[in-house]
Amino acid sequence: MLAAAGHGSRRACEELIIAGRVDVDGETADVLGTRVDPARQEIRVDGVPLPKKKFRYYLLNKPTGVVCTSRDPSGRTRVIDLVPGDQRLFTVGRLDMNSEGLILVTNDGDLANELAHPRYGVEKLYEVEVAGKPEPEQLRQLRTGIHLAEAFVKVDAVKV
Repeated sequence: MLAAAGHGSRRACEELIIAGRVDVDGETADVLGTRVDPARQEIRVDGVPLPKKKFRYYLLNKPTGVVCTSRDPSGRTRVIDLVPGDQRLFTVGRLDMNSEGLILVTNDGDLANELAHPRYGVEKLYEVEVAGKPEPEQLRQLRTGIHLAEAFVKVDAVKV
């Protein structure tokens, strides 16, 4: 938390805690690894409160040819390059490079995790346009499930 707020490296922040220079809700925090909730607790270093993090949320219509990755060694345009500012952002979910559509871009990691991680069961609806007409066997395979690089996936329903 302290390192993310700009108080130095993690090691330097540990030294601040050990030196008794960090307070949480008016009490000296002298135990390394103490969990804090910056939304509910006041954290101070040398009596100065940590700035509250401002969450940013952008709904972006991703064009084709843009990638959803945070880092791209190939130098292609990323979704986060299309959003103004220089804050650390990431996309919630992914659309492949040749897809276009609405995607959420944020710096709110907790929300992103709750929306994207399968354990939370957030349903996603995709409208897909394909060339030609899908054969019954292809639709059956979607309903049964397919293996992707990331995971095994299947649709709950498919409608042509």
